[in-house]
Amino acid sequence: MIDQQLAEIANLAIVVTIVLYVLALIGFAADLASTSQRRSDERLAAREKHEAQSRDQETSAEAALPATVGASGGAGAHVAGDAQASAGAAVGSEGAGGGDVAGTDGAAAASTPSATTAGAAASGSMTAQNFAFILASAATVLHIVGVALRAVATQRVPWANMYEFATTSTAVVMAAFLIFSIKRTDLRALGTFVVGPVLLTMLLAQTLWIVPAAELTPSLQNSHWIYIHIAVAILSTALSILGAVVASLQLLQARHERALMLKAEAGEQFPEHWGRFGHVLDRLPSSTALEALSFRIHSVAFVCWTFTLIFGAIWAREAWGRYWGWDPKEVWTFIIWVIYAAYLHARATGGFRGSRAAGLALAGFVAVVFNYTIVNTVINGLHSYSGL
Repeated sequence: MIDQQLAEIANLAIVVTIVLYVLALIGFAADLASTSQRRSDERLAAREKHEAQSRDQETSAEAALPATVGASGGAGAHVAGDAQASAGAAVGSEGAGGGDVAGTDGAAAASTPSATTAGAAASGSMTAQNFAFILASAATVLHIVGVALRAVATQRVPWANMYEFATTSTAVVMAAFLIFSIKRTDLRALGTFVVGPVLLTMLLAQTLWIVPAAELTPSLQNSHWIYIHIAVAILSTALSILGAVVASLQLLQARHERALMLKAEAGEQFPEHWGRFGHVLDRLPSSTALEALSFRIHSVAFVCWTFTLIFGAIWAREAWGRYWGWDPKEVWTFIIWVIYAAYLHARATGGFRGSRAAGLALAGFVAVVFNYTIVNTVINGLHSYSGL
């Protein structure tokens, strides 16, 4: 028996969750925007200090020139020359000291915003990032409550169609991101890039894939494999989404770092790349750190996809009398598994790292998206459980 009233409350919880995710996204974006502005101000202040230091050095050099001209005169002139040389040396010393002070001030000015940010984080004061993280945490809790209410209302698992699969998998994505961010606070800078795809998926689910709460189709009833096989598939999809986000940022960060290195080698004192967006990338972990994180996420995702295939084959044997039948969903799940296996093998092979490995990981995610959208809605098969 379906409790339609409770199902409506669950749907309302999902809608409120979307609103909170929008606010969290704005908060994370505001944090990155303020960081970009601070970085721009720091670079401008450092450039101005460097120019002032250069002018001071030129002035001190010009002041020292008259002392050498007066050195060829008489004794009085010689003494005067020595006095002028001493004065010039003093001016030069002051100029050099002024330059040092300027350089020190520039370094202090450049480090002040970062130090302020670190101090704010250490003292627990409310920043845009902290506020966004609290909103994202509240939204995730409400998200999980909405999924649980849907399960109670239908008296079954909350992943029997595309809408429920999307809402459950995005809840897993956000829960994983929050858990990672608690241990590593630097990963909170990725909030914009994680909440964005989650919000997009939930908007699609709420507008295009939503279906009324209903009982399971007969083919899915009376089987414990729906608890095991689909749960692992949800975890696999969630990890693939997280891995794709990190791999995409890795590609952007690697290109940004390469451009900065080339400009620095060309002699630029304050190299910049991609303007404000480049300042945002400066806030994120390095491409090496992102690549390591991507590899760990995809390693776990590959294990989950392996068990998704195995459990699916066992369930197919019970339901249809065969382990494998080249159904479109089976084929594309196998394609996903092969791509991620190739990624892990290539990543473990010397020389196949960096952007090439990230590209292969993103190819696996494209296969995941195709499997979830096109195969579920366009290609007919035994796994047509979208509910649309």
